[in-house]
Order: sequence, then C-alpha cells, then structure tokens
Amino acid sequence: MINKTKQNWTLGATVRVGFLQLRVLALIPTPGNYLPDEYALESLDGGKWYRFTPHNGIYRVASREAALSLNF
Repeated sequence: MINKTKQNWTLGATVRVGFLQLRVLALIPTPGNYLPDEYALESLDGGKWYRFTPHNGIYRVASREAALSLNF
C-alpha cells in the first residue's frame, strides 16, 4: 500500500502515474512475491485499464476484468 506520497491512493481517487491521470479501481494484495501490492487503475474516460506496481512500473491490460483479476 502506498502511504508516503502526496497523492491520495484510496478507491475512486484520481492519481498521476507519469504523464497519465488515472482513477484507482482496487488495491490488489500480492503476498508471497516480495513485491509491493498492485493497483488496478482506469483512464478517466473509462476506456483503458492498467496494473501498477510501485517501483516496478505500469502496464496496460485488455479489460477491466483483467485489471481487477487476482491471478494476472
């Protein structure tokens, strides 16, 4: 969970990742892989979905279901 930032990473909040402005859909816990928890994000127009792991990057996924999936 991101907690040392000036941005609000709660559900429904708008955040900036690089030059993208995105809405937080969910926090996805990642126990056992030794990486920070992931975030499911959505473009403000609702047409593009992303997964974001702090310090490891962001990548686009094909659907909202894929963004929210625990087994991605």
